[in-house]
Amino acid sequence: MSYAVPQDVINEFPNRDLVQLTNEDPTAQTVNTAFIQTALNDASSMIDSYLEARFALPLPTATIPGLLKAMCIDIAMYRMQALRPLHDLDDARKRYEDALKALEKINQGKLTLGLATDNSEPAPDADEVVVLAGGDPSGRLPSRIFNRGNLRGF
Repeated sequence: MSYAVPQDVINEFPNRDLVQLTNEDPTAQTVNTAFIQTALNDASSMIDSYLEARFALPLPTATIPGLLKAMCIDIAMYRMQALRPLHDLDDARKRYEDALKALEKINQGKLTLGLATDNSEPAPDADEVVVLAGGDPSGRLPSRIFNRGNLRGF
């Protein structure tokens, strides 16, 4: 599932740039939407790799946050421009890096998508104790397995 459609990209960027960016043929006059859709699918897959740790995927299409659509477009545009550089890539790279930073924050739970609780977004809990493999749910730390005494001689 893609978080954006080619028309979203067409609405945001100049037609002249998109025609040049999406076509191998320099005489082309129309935007190649199939090329854009492939870039959007790749960007959506990258986004999913960050989201899958915190959300049940795929997200319902009726509740796709605008933030994800914008990040999908930015990532796709960076990838397309990297293949066929027309301009300086600094702006596209900055938007791409910002999208990745936001995805990392979402993955870490520092940024929310604004989804309702019925959409599998974990609700923050002030008293929550994070338990890692084999930990005690009470929050107590397990006793040490290795120490100087039992490692003597190794």
